[in-house]
Amino acid sequence: MKRVSLAVVAGFLALSGVAPAVAQDVDKIDRVTGAPAPGGVFRAPEGVRVVSPGALVYASFDRNFDGRITFEEIEIGAGLAFDVADKNRDGFITGFEQTDWAASVAGSGDVIANAMTFDIDLDRSVTRAEFAAGFKRLAGQINPSGELTFVDLVQPLNRSGEQASASPPPRPPGR
Repeated sequence: MKRVSLAVVAGFLALSGVAPAVAQDVDKIDRVTGAPAPGGVFRAPEGVRVVSPGALVYASFDRNFDGRITFEEIEIGAGLAFDVADKNRDGFITGFEQTDWAASVAGSGDVIANAMTFDIDLDRSVTRAEFAAGFKRLAGQINPSGELTFVDLVQPLNRSGEQASASPPPRPPGR
C-alpha cells in the first residue's frame, strides 16, 4: 500500500473546496444571544432552558428509564451515590469527600457540592440517611408532588422571580 503524504491530501482537499468548509465548521461557535433590557438587565432569548440543581444526578436515579424519578428511586440512587462519594468507606461523607464527588458529577457550583445541603445536624459529616433525605428535600423543592420528571429538571433561563430580584430595590422618596 502506498503512503500518501499529508500535504498531498491537504492540497487535494483545498483544491476541491472541502478544506475551507471544514475550517468554517470548526470555527462555528454557538452562543446564547440576548439583549439588555431597560436598566441594563440581561434577558436571554425566549425558550432558553437550564438544568435544575443536581439535575444530571437525579436523571441518573431513574432506574426503570420511564422519565420519572420517584422518592423510592431517589432513595436507591442516593445510596449508590453515597457509596461513590464515601471514598474511605467509613460510612460518612466529609465536606471534602462531598466536594470531590460533586465536582465529578455536577460541578463545584451546584447546590449538591455544598455540604450544608445534606448535613442537617451540622456535625460535619453526612450519613447515608442524611444524604438520601437531602436529595428528597431538594426534589420536593423542584416538584412538591414527590415525583420528578425530566421536564422538571430543566427550567426557563428567565424565570419571573429571578428577573424581579435582578433589579435593585426601589429607593424611598427623598433619597
